[in-house]
Amino acid sequence: MPARRKTADDSRWICIEGAREHNLRDISVRIPRDKLVVVTGVSGSGKSTLAFDILFSEGQRRFLDSLNAYARQFVEQMPRPDVDAVHGLPPTVSIEQRISRGGGKSTVATVTEIHHFIRLLFTKLGIIHCPDCEVPVQAQTLDSLTGALRQQFRERGPLRLLAPRIRNRKGFHTDVGEWAARQGYALVRADGKFLPTDQPLRLDRFREHDVEVFVGSINSSLAKSQESLIRETLAHGQGTLFAVDKSGRETVHATSNACGGCGRSFAPLDPKDFSYNSPRGWCPTCRGFGETFDMPEIDRGEAQEAVEETWFEWLEDQREICPDCNGARLNPLARSVRLPIMVPAKVDFEAEPTIDAFAQSTVAEADALFSKLKWSGRGAEIARDILPEIKSRLNFLSEVGLGYLQLGRSVPTLSGGEAQRIRLASQLGSNLSGVLYVLDEPTIGLHTRDNHQLLD
Repeated sequence: MPARRKTADDSRWICIEGAREHNLRDISVRIPRDKLVVVTGVSGSGKSTLAFDILFSEGQRRFLDSLNAYARQFVEQMPRPDVDAVHGLPPTVSIEQRISRGGGKSTVATVTEIHHFIRLLFTKLGIIHCPDCEVPVQAQTLDSLTGALRQQFRERGPLRLLAPRIRNRKGFHTDVGEWAARQGYALVRADGKFLPTDQPLRLDRFREHDVEVFVGSINSSLAKSQESLIRETLAHGQGTLFAVDKSGRETVHATSNACGGCGRSFAPLDPKDFSYNSPRGWCPTCRGFGETFDMPEIDRGEAQEAVEETWFEWLEDQREICPDCNGARLNPLARSVRLPIMVPAKVDFEAEPTIDAFAQSTVAEADALFSKLKWSGRGAEIARDILPEIKSRLNFLSEVGLGYLQLGRSVPTLSGGEAQRIRLASQLGSNLSGVLYVLDEPTIGLHTRDNHQLLD
């Protein structure tokens, strides 16, 4: 397309000159910017060609051309549309019905990012309840933790004590091995494998890793020296240690999160503890799908999750609700964390909900709750930046007529119109400006009263 200088009209109009793509015959048109523009016409008149094959494709092509050569090699290059010129075109986003289907683990809350913000609230403010005893965990003294390890030694034999240094973080993490070597520790455990500290730690930079330092072993009844070893491990692990026996079984011991009933300890919460896509959070029976289905037990390495998604889609008629999580998708620990909130009298919601309670609530119910929620002190500081993000997305879903949907509703079960409006909510919830959104019949399947909500 011919190079030209930008003009004042480029900020007010998108100008298409001589479009000949598909069944368009040398069409020129001016489209106002910052407006809702509807393209209408009979079937075959070129509506989709104009909207998607010219406006969207050319906007995407220009964005990709702005990337450096290294980045462009990883994306598919888009062809130039058959048109003389397009002026004043901003970055484009396409929201089509036919590509709105999500994966088996996608829900209304995850696609709109509501779940991401809710799990942040649970990570920072949630109170762990023991999945077995159903009582809130509490701090324990060093003496009680030492007593628990003494009992573990009697039952399991010698124990290796590990101090967690890295949890679910990407990077090389060579500094951890170097630090351990300077402290006089001979081994670290990276992603379950023990490695010597006299050699550089070589981890995949773009994968998430867990790294612990092997501080020492408990090989006999606990004496004063063993107590100092436990104290040392806790200091390096910020109040948490892992005890591993010869069989590889691992238990967590912490000074901050311990059950007063059974004595079980829990590591500090992490957002991945509430993720359907992480082994730390998903239900081990259904692996985050909420439904079980028969699939050959074969280790497929990094392709495992992609293969599971394919089988999930193939076996649509043979899937059953997971008997362990009852469709909640999360493991017992994630389902036992409760969020202490002050529930307004007019809102029908439990006082200390689990994250699954939010998944089972509708958009309208959650919107009514979050619009009235308040915390004080530290909770108010944490919630200050999170609540507006949740409320804005819930409000938009209600405005486009989707207040009846459950937040935990699986995306593949949505209709084309519902899924498209869900994607629209996720895009507009990102608060981008200066973007051209190309929508494919966004009002399809809507009642007339809902059309007005969507237009507003």
